[in-house]
Amino acid sequence: MKKIAKLSLVASLAVAGLTTTVSADSLAQAFADAKVKGEIKSLYFQKEKESGADAKSSIWSNGGNLSLTTGSYYGLKAGVTFQTAHVGNIDDEAGNYAKDMDVSGSVMSQAFLSYGIENTTVKVGRQYIKTRLVAGSGSRILKQSFEGIVLANTDLPQTTLVVAYVDKYQNRTDLNGNVPKFDQAGDGAYTIYAKNKSIDNLTLEAQYLQAKPENGSLDDDAKIFYAQAAYKLSPITLEVQTYQSDNGAAGNVETKNKEYGVKLSGKFGGFSAAAAYTTIDSGAEIESGIGSGADEIFTAAPISSGNYDAQTDAYKLDLGYKFGNGLGLSASYTDWETDGGDDSSETNITAKYKFNKNLSTKIMYSTFGGDYSYDYRSRVYLSYKF
Repeated sequence: MKKIAKLSLVASLAVAGLTTTVSADSLAQAFADAKVKGEIKSLYFQKEKESGADAKSSIWSNGGNLSLTTGSYYGLKAGVTFQTAHVGNIDDEAGNYAKDMDVSGSVMSQAFLSYGIENTTVKVGRQYIKTRLVAGSGSRILKQSFEGIVLANTDLPQTTLVVAYVDKYQNRTDLNGNVPKFDQAGDGAYTIYAKNKSIDNLTLEAQYLQAKPENGSLDDDAKIFYAQAAYKLSPITLEVQTYQSDNGAAGNVETKNKEYGVKLSGKFGGFSAAAAYTTIDSGAEIESGIGSGADEIFTAAPISSGNYDAQTDAYKLDLGYKFGNGLGLSASYTDWETDGGDDSSETNITAKYKFNKNLSTKIMYSTFGGDYSYDYRSRVYLSYKF
């Protein structure tokens, strides 16, 4: 299975708190009201093929993060987050983890000012993001971050509107074992997002993203539109989605394509279950968004993520159970079939255990079938949050 398509330009979108909190009457009080939180974590990743120079790779990395956010001073807040990562052991001659886990050092991933008045908030600077088309992934030792300006408003009933421009991006590594810098993301990217919950049990979301290439040519802009509707009638939820993307490639080549998906899920006591199906038309590979966390296709697998190749049909089955003592188990099967005859699958088992409100662990193990290049991949996470 091909890697998920990633745009060369990177943008961000974030919705900060949308109501103004009580303001401090002095800067000293705003700093006195500051909140500090952080995390200490340890991650072990392993993957194996049948043969080849990169038949088996593994890495053990330790690190964490520390964040401080001030109280409100007449609607103005400031925040900063530092991340650190250090490789404890690595066996990776082929460099399989160079892009995502092989990193040692520290970086300031958040440094922002936000201002809120009534139902409008503006946030400027480095910030973490989690939206449908733009999202930094936190599944590795360092979390991806972005830099830009975001304006959010909730004046319309049951509606959130956001517009943003972003032009810098911090990845997971610098590809040479060091912490990444905030690199210029071409000529920047623009996005608009809307979410509406006016109808009982129905949530509607839509997002549009336009990323400008470094040469600034409007003819080569990459464009993505995403829409999703979720109707919840407890204990069942029905969801539908679509991607409509244009990768903006120059020349006489196909640039556009569409994806459609449907998902049915439910919770029954401690049990959870879901079934999903997605299909992608012929044409270019679907652009799923910006940042490794922009992976919203319903058939994304736990470890190998989603397949956005043209003419791909996929389905996914999930089953989980929470025991009530902090332990949760889940299993899933995902299968992808392309029009060219490629057939790949991932079977995953995940166990989560929460020792207390601060300390937790997660263990993931996946085997692969068909044309997938790996036999198995495993991950172990240990996290202490404070």
